[in-house]
Amino acid sequence: MTRELVPSDSSESGSRLTAALDAFPVIGILRGCPPEHVLPIAAGAAKGGLTVIEVTLDSPEPMRGIEEITSSIPGLVVGAGTVHGPDEALAAAEAGAAFIVSPHTDTETMAACREAGLPALPGAATPSEIVRAVDLGAFAVKVFPAAQLGGPGFLKAVMAPLGRPRLVPTGGVDMGNASGYLRVGAIAVGLGSSVFSIEALRYGNGYVIERNVRDLQEALG
Repeated sequence: MTRELVPSDSSESGSRLTAALDAFPVIGILRGCPPEHVLPIAAGAAKGGLTVIEVTLDSPEPMRGIEEITSSIPGLVVGAGTVHGPDEALAAAEAGAAFIVSPHTDTETMAACREAGLPALPGAATPSEIVRAVDLGAFAVKVFPAAQLGGPGFLKAVMAPLGRPRLVPTGGVDMGNASGYLRVGAIAVGLGSSVFSIEALRYGNGYVIERNVRDLQEALG
């Protein structure tokens, strides 16, 4: 009998994240944005149709960014990314983060997220790591670095044997290959620089971000 590895999350945050990804299966990864430009950049993304955004904690003043987007653009589901431990996860939750993304699977971080009612998307790169992340209560598993692991072909190869877990490939995912991951069963994809270009972030050009998101929607069909 095939083992069922589809995680469940009945929390309010989990339900909201699920609905947002059903509407547009993309997590926009906002990394390195100058704090004074976070709002116009996020507003441009939302205007283009993005429903979920992740502010990475290796950005300047990330908690400020999470707070500002959450309070100013309620239509966006805002999470924290590049989270390395439970203290960072709880600090992000206090800032208003609705979900947590990590580059790896950490038991203590997962426990903190469960206690706080936060959907967790821990990183994994092998079938065993994916199973462990699901067993620890992952809302979905961030497959990272997806391109280097083999792209859509890797996801297709592991999906059926693992019971079709919820996977979100990130790392080397762009407008040209994103649809391929979704076709083989990913529930969403994580995109960073191909949407949030360095030049647009530098100048706070929300129009460019809006256009990029619309182009992405068109690429996904």
